This record gives sequence, structure tokens and C-alpha cells, in this order.
Amino acid sequence: MFRSHFGAGCRLWHTAIIALGVAAGCLGRTGADEPSAAEPPNALLFESSASGTSVQSILANRCGKCHSETVRKGALNLAKMEGIRTGGETGEDLIADTLDDSYLWTVIDNGEMPPDDQPPLTDPEIEQIKNWIQVGGQSSNQNQTTKVTLDHHDVTPILLLRCNTCHGPQRTDGGLDLRSRESMLTGGDSGPAMVVGQADSSLMIKRIESQQCPPSESLLKFFVRRPSETEIKTLRQWIDSGAKLSTQETDRQGITPDLLVTDQDRQHWAFQPIQPPTHATSIDSLIADKLIDAGLKRSPAAGRDTLIRRAYLDLTGLPPSWQEYQRWHHHQADDWDAQMIDHLLDSPRYGERWGRYWLDLAGYADSEGGISADPLRPLAWKYRDYVIDAFNRDLPYDRFLIEQLAGDELIDVDQADKVTAEMVNNLVATGFLRMSIDETGSRTMNFVPERLKVIDDALAIVSKGLMGLTMECARCHTHKYDPLPQRDYYRLKAVFQGALDEHDWRTFKNRKLSLATKSQRERIKQINPPLEKQLRSLRNKDKQLNQQLTLQLLRDHYPEQSERDHQETLAALRVADNNRSLKQKRLFERLVTAQLMPPDKQSAAITAIETQIEETITAIETLERQLVPSTQIRALWDQGRPSPTYMLLRGEHDKPGAPVSPGVPAVLTDGETPFDARAPFPEGTPKSGRRLAFAKWLVTPQHPLTARVMVNRIWSHHFGTGLVPTIDNFGVQGSPPTHPELLDFLADSFVKSGWSVKAMHRLIMTSKTYQQSSAISKQTAERDPQNLLYSRMNLRRMDAEALRDSLLQLANRLDVTTGGLPDPVSIDRDGQVTAKPNAAGRWRRSIYLQYRRTEIPSMMDTFDYPAMGPNCLTRNVSTVSPQALLLMNNARVRELTDHFAQRILESNNVHGPIEPLIRRTYALALSRQPDQTELQLGKQAIEAFIADSDGDLPKAWQAYCHTLINSAAFLFVD
Repeated sequence: MFRSHFGAGCRLWHTAIIALGVAAGCLGRTGADEPSAAEPPNALLFESSASGTSVQSILANRCGKCHSETVRKGALNLAKMEGIRTGGETGEDLIADTLDDSYLWTVIDNGEMPPDDQPPLTDPEIEQIKNWIQVGGQSSNQNQTTKVTLDHHDVTPILLLRCNTCHGPQRTDGGLDLRSRESMLTGGDSGPAMVVGQADSSLMIKRIESQQCPPSESLLKFFVRRPSETEIKTLRQWIDSGAKLSTQETDRQGITPDLLVTDQDRQHWAFQPIQPPTHATSIDSLIADKLIDAGLKRSPAAGRDTLIRRAYLDLTGLPPSWQEYQRWHHHQADDWDAQMIDHLLDSPRYGERWGRYWLDLAGYADSEGGISADPLRPLAWKYRDYVIDAFNRDLPYDRFLIEQLAGDELIDVDQADKVTAEMVNNLVATGFLRMSIDETGSRTMNFVPERLKVIDDALAIVSKGLMGLTMECARCHTHKYDPLPQRDYYRLKAVFQGALDEHDWRTFKNRKLSLATKSQRERIKQINPPLEKQLRSLRNKDKQLNQQLTLQLLRDHYPEQSERDHQETLAALRVADNNRSLKQKRLFERLVTAQLMPPDKQSAAITAIETQIEETITAIETLERQLVPSTQIRALWDQGRPSPTYMLLRGEHDKPGAPVSPGVPAVLTDGETPFDARAPFPEGTPKSGRRLAFAKWLVTPQHPLTARVMVNRIWSHHFGTGLVPTIDNFGVQGSPPTHPELLDFLADSFVKSGWSVKAMHRLIMTSKTYQQSSAISKQTAERDPQNLLYSRMNLRRMDAEALRDSLLQLANRLDVTTGGLPDPVSIDRDGQVTAKPNAAGRWRRSIYLQYRRTEIPSMMDTFDYPAMGPNCLTRNVSTVSPQALLLMNNARVRELTDHFAQRILESNNVHGPIEPLIRRTYALALSRQPDQTELQLGKQAIEAFIADSDGDLPKAWQAYCHTLINSAAFLFVD
């Protein structure tokens, strides 16, 4: 039986083009070979006509370039009547019983085809096609009609969707497994599930039609829905017709000629092999070539102080300390800059800065996300720490990707004699594929469509983040612009099917592994038991205090409410919001109203209980940080039993198309090499090996995208924009590289350096292009207004993390402790989310904050911390009034500037000259010395502040420091 493979296109006319598989130029008018008049309807056949110009010849002449025996864009072959009847990727009937129902006529009559940039069909051609469709789309060879014969590929998707949960890999209720024809015939405790040729006598049909299966009580429990009438009819027809297996081999990459992607498709620059230039061997020479062509030259070199601040903020996200500033400001070596870069790359602060960029790409968050709930991910931080450590160790990028994509397939942990740190690291790394929003922990959001959304997000992170391809567009239909057939999306999905299987889904409870080295287990055994005992006591106390608080609120604000209703309110808190009764919802709303009353409307008893709760929570958080981390890992692993993968028509979960095997985007291959996935442990734990094969393919030195995409990302973080400005899109609609030879020079250097990210930093940051100033002349403003030629350095605003961390360092309130549980946040009555200080009144770096998707710290949110949906490859940089208002008025910012001012006053004789204090303030805040004008203005400002504060020197210096951190000089990196 024919199965349509693909979904509809994006915009109006392209919907038609994709639906028919017709690309630009296929139906153009030439003026030659046009019929002189419309054919009489009764004379029309597909292959011939009285005029000599047949419908077949029209389609062959106009469409044969893209839709023929050898090329089938949109999975459509218009060369033969069989291809017309088979149709294209949407499943729409090209020729139907009526003209209006025939999709071929619809797109022609509406003017949707050919596209606007192509000559229209002639009126005689249109009339001839119309007449041919009206007489039934006749052909001289009626034997070409495709006979519909059902096989197991027609029923397997139905059984996977409706029955697999109870009769599949995780459960075999009644001893029955419905995953194969053989197992259906074997049956379960009640006998065979089907009788071949007799649907009426088949037990599975009887139970389905009587609605015994799936049982009513299992529908929500196992997140399944009953088969539709159409699905039941298909099951019946398959059994009655002999329950045949398919005789056609499932699609496999590289085994047969690829009719959907051509060599012409592979000519796009990003799909071509990396070609390093032979005439230039440096960044500066390749940049200079384009500058010379434009009659420009580089801006002058930036001053030493500018370079110091630029390098520190670029590599560590922190300004230099006073001692470090002095060291590099007065360094005498000619290669002081290279020495400084090496010093910064060796700092643990480097991994915290550059690890944050990767966490954006991965979509890192400490919660699952969701509409009504946003449950925490208690173990996500282990992946965060893995990333930071990988950057600090300069883990080769190829190995970094392999561990994240297939760490579970590198070593057979289940068969190992002992657990090593490498094994643990490999599995923690796979958290990369579990970072996107996942609502399937909800009682109502764990059906197959929600699972497919999680898988789609994971594929988008991989394809955009690692390959610069927008493959998610091909989930529903062939990509509108790039040569990415829908088939290739589902081939890629099949790669991950062994671990992300919508029909064999791991719940939140069973997607964790317990794995630790012997030494870690011993430390847990030694340290944790007494702490856990204290924690149990504190958590019980916290629970009791919260109940007391709830009851006290109700008694204070609703004295008329009965004690029974008070208790029912407590019960309502234990029920999910979508499962509460009407009365419980009303009681809950009354409680919320009482909770939102301002502090001056609350009783002393309420305040006392809230204080106790806060103290208890702080004690709990302190003890939790003293625990040795648990052995559990939030990981992704192959289960060795991937379900078959079927394309989904228009991306709809209940409209399966043809089966596909795992593979990679065909446009990135030669079209002849098979995707070879082998079990990594043939004698050990079952694994499909698909993700490992994919990861190894991705990091081959010949891959056209992997190295290019990564060096472009590194470049963009140093310059504020990429050589390819569209960081996530190297496809046809993405921006072409401004300097293609430089991009390939960097990519080639990256691979030859052993995929070393730190080597790329050294190469870029020691170039004159990086070290030039941001000064702009009239000439460069006219000829290079967007700085696409890199005639100057871009001025960049600090991102949220760099801003907050810099403020903490200036205030001497930065705790440089690394790793571990995320730092807790609190939410005040105004909705402000702030990080809690530790016992010493300090805060760790921003990367260690808790990032619950619905509770992003307010300062981070104000300065464009991204919403991870599913990830972020390029952060927005906004300039809005709340940013200035926050820096001017926020209590935490003022607290930190108080500490900054105190630090300045403690460093010098406060009764001596003001100038040394101003110089130190500038050195710490701006990493430079003030010029004479700034010195004079500083003196005047401080004198005015002293006068305004009635001689209060600390208050005056606080005002001065606060003014400085509100300046553009502080906020922007020159």
C-alpha cells in the first residue's frame, strides 16, 4: 500500500509547491510546444492527445527538472501516471473524483503554482490540464493503478500508539506482546491475539471494539486513547487480508540512489567541504583583503588598559582585581598580551564564563517548564558542572560532542568491574539531551504529542546548535528553502529512537541512574546519614510551620469561616490545581488573597511564623550543601529496543507514513554512503549504537558544518557578531559569511589544533583585528556602517551574568566556590526574584544561581537572560528603561555599591588627597586610569556629594561609586 510521506508547506504558494513537490522553474512558460487550443475532453489521456501535446509532456517539460524518475522533490514523480496517483508528501489526492477535490487543479486554479517569480502556465495548458482532470485523469495504461494492499507497516503505528504501553517493552499485561506479527500469533494468557483471515474471531479486535482495551482505568494512567474507527477498520482489513508482512525494504540511507536530494542541492557553500585559503595564513591578512577592497584600514590598536578589560571580561566575565590590573598594566614583556591570555585561560573563572554560553545552547534550566507547573530538576546542576569542567580542561570539542550525544554508548557500565570517574562523566554529559522543556511529568501532559514535542526540541537543539540547520521545519513537510526532505527529519529522529522513544517513554521517576565511584559512595556513607537525619527533622518542622501559617492566615482574615473549611483548604493544597473541586478552588482563592495582604495588614503571629519558616529554610539549604552529592544522574541512555520510526503526515502523531531507518541529512553526504550504526557492546548490554554513529559522523574532520558552526560561535562571542551573522542558520536563507575564506581558515585551524577551543581563543585574541580600538572615523562610518568588514572593534554591553558578577567583585562580596547545588532564590511580595546570600553575606557567580523557568532572578531577566524555549543561540540585547531604573534604584545594587565605596575608603587614608581614591575606583570599576578631565569632575562630584550629605564621607563615596557603575563606561566593553 502506498503511504504519503510528507506534510504541507509554509506559506500560501509554497504550500502548493511543496505539496506537489514543484520547485521554482518547474512549470515555466516557454511559448514553444503550446497546444493551439484546448483539447476535447473525450480525447484526453495522460500520455497522448489529439494535438500531440499531452499532459505528460507538459508536466515533463515544466516539472521534470525536480519531479521525474531520477529527481523527486517533495517525494513526487510526475513523469508517470503511477506517480500522479501516488502523490506527494502531504497525502493530498492530486487527481480526485471531482475537479474541486483535485489538489493539482486547486493550486493551479488559485494561482499558487507556479510561484510568483516564474512565468505562468499558458491558458491552453491550464485548460488542457483542467479537462484532463474533469474526465477522471485517464491514462492509456490503467494497469498503472496502484493496488491497495495492507501490510504490517499499516498497523504497527496503530498498535504502538494505542497498545504498546501495556503490551510492549515495559509491560506485557496478560502475557501479551503486540509489537510483532509473530508475538500476536503467539498471544498471551488468553490465547492468540488474532486469527489470520478472521478479524471477527480475533481476540484483539473483540477487546478493542468492546472497549475492554485499553481499559477505561488505564487511559489516563498510561496516557493512551482508544483507537479511532478508521484505525479499527485498518486493523480489521489487515487481519482479514492475511495479516501480511511488508515485502518492501524500509528506507535506508545510501543503499539506493537518493531521489530527494541532488548534487545540485549540495552546491550551497555551507554543504561544501572546508577549503582553507592558500594565499593567506592569518586572521589579519584575510580581514585586510576586504578592507583594502573597500578603501579602508583597521582602526588604531586599542590601549593596554582597554585590552586588559576586554580580555578579562571576554574570557572570565569579570574585571581584573586591583593586583591583576597592576600586574598587566605594568608588565614589561613584548608578549604581555599572550601571557595574559594564557593566564586567563588557566583560570577556573574561564570555564564558568564560556560554559555559560554552552548552557544557553543546551537550553539549561533547573526546572522542567510547563503551563501550570514548573517542577524543579534536582540533578540538572551536575550537567552544568560537567560543562564548566570540560571548558576548563579544554576537552577537545569532538570528544565533548561525542560524550554529550552518546556518552552511554562509550563504555559498557553495566558490565564493568568497577565504576570510574570517566564512566560517571560520560553519563552526566548525556544530560545535554534532557535540557529542553519537558511537561511529560504532568498528569495530563504525557501523551504521545507532548512526548514528540520534547523529542522535537532535542532535535532542534542538536541540528541548530551543532550543525546550523533548521531541521525542525521538516517535521511537518519538506523544508521550504533547504534541501532537507521530511524523510531526513525522521531519519534523524530514528537516530535518537533508542533513547527518546515516544512509545517507550521514561517517566520523571525512571530517567535517573545511580552511578558513583567507590570513593564517592564511601564519602556518602560516612558523611550523609547524620545530616540526612537533621534534614528530615527540619523538613517536618517546615511542613508543620507552613500548616500553622495557613491556618493562622485563615483565622485572622476569615474569622467567620469554619474550622472544617480551614482543614479542607489544607487538603486542597495537596490536590493538583486542575483536579480541585469547585469548593476547593474557592477556598484556595481565599487563601491566596490572604497571603497577598501587605505586611502591615498581617498580625504579629503571622510575622513570627514567617520568620521561623525563613530560618528553617535557611537551615535546610545550609545542610543540603554539606551533603556529599547523591549517586543519581539525570541521564539519557539507549535501551537497546528502539521502536520502528515512521514519518508523520503533516507532523501529526496519528497520521503515520512510510517507515524510515536512522540516518543523517542527505545533503551533508555523498548520497551513496550508508549510515552504519552498530551495537557498541555486541556481547554486553544491548545498545543500538545509533547516537554513537551519528556523533562520530558529526565530528569527522571532513564534516562541512561542525567546525564552521563552532568557530563562528566563538568568533561571535568575541566580536558581538558571527562571520555568519545567522548563528543558527547556515542554510540557504541564512546570511552568507562576510569572510568565507576566514571562516574556513578558522575551521581548518580548529580541527588541526585537535579541536581545541582554547587554541581558537589564542588565535583570535592575539590578532590585530581583535586588538584594534572601537574608534570610528567618518570614512568607516560611510563605507562600513555595520562593521561587517571589521574595520573596528564592536562596542558591546555586558550581559546579565557579567554585570551581576562584576558588581559582586567590586563590592568584594563574590564567593568563588565552584559547583554543587544551585544557589536558592527568594520571591518577595512584589514578585522580585533575588538570590539569597550565604552565611557570610556573599553570593556565588551567576552561573550557579537556580534558574527555574518561572522564577528567573529579576536582575538577570531585566538584562536579557534568555527564555529557554527550547534553547538560546543568540541573546537579545535590549536597551529599555527598566535596566536604568534597576541600576539606579534597586536595593541590592545600592547595597553592593555601599560595599564598593567602603572598600575604596579602606584602601587609602580617607583624610588624605582624594585623587588616589578616584584612581583606585576607576581601576577597579573600569580597569583604567581617569584622564585629567575625569579626575577634575570626580573631585567636584565628591565635594558636592559630601556637601549634600552633611559631611558623611561614606555616603558621599557611595553616591560616587553608584554613579560610576551607572555609566556607559562600566556597562559597555570597549
